[in-house]
Amino acid sequence: MKVTDSHPNPGQWWYHRRLMAYICLASILVSLLCALTGTIPEPMLPLVEGLCWILGFIVAAYYTNNALEAFAKVRK
Repeated sequence: MKVTDSHPNPGQWWYHRRLMAYICLASILVSLLCALTGTIPEPMLPLVEGLCWILGFIVAAYYTNNALEAFAKVRK
């Protein structure tokens, strides 16, 4: 049984997951822009780098889950 089958409203659940992934992606891009323009102080760069790694893993997990569910639908 898939996780989406047990949720009372899978459409709403996926909407919030999609929103979370897009907010993480936008945050990564804003952090990159700030790092390139020099608005982030030098001592804070390792912290921002770690934050971008975490946000990147969230985005990667979202797209990986989408790909696996699409693959599972094709195999049925």
